[in-house]
This record gives sequence, structure tokens and C-alpha cells, in this order.
Amino acid sequence: MTTTLSGAFFVLRERYRLADLKELERALGLLENHMAYLSEPLPEVFFSISCKTGGMVGLILQETAEEMARRQQETAEEIWERVWQKYLPKTYFTAVDLEAILHFGQTLGFLDQKQQVGSAKLLLGYLRETQASLQRKLEKNGRLYYGMGMLGGILLVVVLL
Repeated sequence: MTTTLSGAFFVLRERYRLADLKELERALGLLENHMAYLSEPLPEVFFSISCKTGGMVGLILQETAEEMARRQQETAEEIWERVWQKYLPKTYFTAVDLEAILHFGQTLGFLDQKQQVGSAKLLLGYLRETQASLQRKLEKNGRLYYGMGMLGGILLVVVLL
């Protein structure tokens, strides 16, 4: 039973990561539109997007907006990085995902409008590519993980008997 659940854990972890990536892609699409067509301050943009985004991504963007609105002596990049580092253990993003997200955060507030939109498109491209790769991996290995879990359990029973 436990080995079957461990196989399910591997599948579900990848599915939850895929869901987090999709939610971040949705939020970045909204952010890109705000940057391209509206001239609003970043805290307002992040708060607006956080209301339309679910899960941990929405919570992260909401806290980012609140921290930016406080206007302490931190840059947008520092706030972005601190909030993402704080919530990373509660998400299914990997270290590679975080690196791409933090790289995007380095452009917040420093580049002109076109360059920020370009930076958002770059991260969107990464997210779409990662999602496609993860989807293929799940289709290929999803049943394999469950099967390996079940066979591992059977093997364990046979060895113990």
C-alpha cells in the first residue's frame, strides 16, 4: 500500500507543479497586458492580478503588492525575491523554475515598458516550454510510477515471505 502511494506521490507532485506553472503563466499574461497597455504602479498591478489568480501564485502576488505598497527602503527586485523565497516551500516549483522567476524579478522597475514586456514574454516562453515538457513526461511516465509502486509492494511482500 505504501509503495503504491509513493508512486502516486511522484505523479501528483508533477501534476501539482504543472498546475502551479499554468497559474503563473496566467498571471504573467495578465501582467504583460498591464505593462503593455496600462501605466499603473507595480503594487496596483500586482494586487489586481492577485485578485484574478488562484492558489499560491495569487497569494505570492498579493503579498508582493502589499510589500511594495509599504515603500520601505527595498527595491522591487528585493521584494520579489524575498516573497518568492518565503513561499517557495509551499509551492511545487523547482529550483530551475525559481531561478527563471527571480531572473524576471531583476527587471521589475528598472527597465522601460517595452523591455519589461519582453522580459515577461521570455518568462512566459520558459513556462510554456516547461509545461509542454512536463505534460509529455506525465503522459509517458504517469502510469509507470503507479505500476512501479504496485510492483515494489508486491516485491516487498514476496521478499518478506
